[in-house]
Amino acid sequence: MRRIPAAIAAITSFLLAAILLPAPQAHAATALTCVAGAETTKYTPGLVLLPQQTHVSAEGVVGTCLGSPTTHTTGSITFSGDGQLSCVAGNSAGSGKIDWTNSGTGTSTFDWTGAVGVRPAGVSVLTLTGTIKSGDFKDAAIIIEIALVPNPFQSLKCLTTGLETNSGLVTTQIIG
Repeated sequence: MRRIPAAIAAITSFLLAAILLPAPQAHAATALTCVAGAETTKYTPGLVLLPQQTHVSAEGVVGTCLGSPTTHTTGSITFSGDGQLSCVAGNSAGSGKIDWTNSGTGTSTFDWTGAVGVRPAGVSVLTLTGTIKSGDFKDAAIIIEIALVPNPFQSLKCLTTGLETNSGLVTTQIIG
């Protein structure tokens, strides 16, 4: 009778364990995607063409959410922060929260950093990225895009007294 060397026995045991043990559950790439939201942002002082230290505060709605869990379908969003901003570009950082409207859900609070840039057709897009620090979806990544549709009358304020408010459509993704 021949003996199997220890190394071959160890490899055989490892392979059998790998085949017989269940595979770990993979995490979903996107937990939730919300479209059809809207928000209004206030800037203090108003935005002008050259970057300046500005406080940003916004409130709006997160709407029509799809994904998992299905218990989070709508909510209200608020966030605020500070940064060097102008009418055409800038960077900022702050914190915010989403109060989910569905029963049995909690508030998600998050920290964010943001940048604004002009996309085709003159649409400024404010992109906030961060991590949910407490509440529902804790430790998940959050990405919020706000498309600020150009308004000729508001654009003129960038050249004069400063743009103090702007509104746009919101898309929110929670990943993790």
